Amino acid sequence: MQAEVRRPFGVSFMSLLIMALGVLEVVGGVLLLFQRGNDELLVVVDVTSSQLTTYAVFSLMFGVIVVLIGLALRTGQSWSRYVVGVVAAVRLASLIWVVVSYHSIHWYTAIWPMVVYALVAGYLFFDDDAKSYLTR
Repeated sequence: MQAEVRRPFGVSFMSLLIMALGVLEVVGGVLLLFQRGNDELLVVVDVTSSQLTTYAVFSLMFGVIVVLIGLALRTGQSWSRYVVGVVAAVRLASLIWVVVSYHSIHWYTAIWPMVVYALVAGYLFFDDDAKSYLTR
């Protein structure tokens, strides 16, 4: 009989952090869907209603996927740390896109999620406890 392996505190914390980011993505997507007809918002962010709807739907999908990744981290799925690395790379690419496309319009809001994902990915790839827990 194999002994149960305890999940390191760092993995527990990081998985909760990832799930919280996913929930925030979902909430943000829902709020954008409700605001897609707000003419003032569309003027301020300089997008069309269909562009805002597209972003909202992708935000919803991304958020659900991120929550599922966080759950996979909690259960010790070895593939989940690689997916977090991919998500961090996607966030970096989206940050670059935001800066290039909207250089003066709220580009700084894209930094924080990217930083969090990068820190989580760094922990999952370089901490010995996390690596041993997720590669068992």
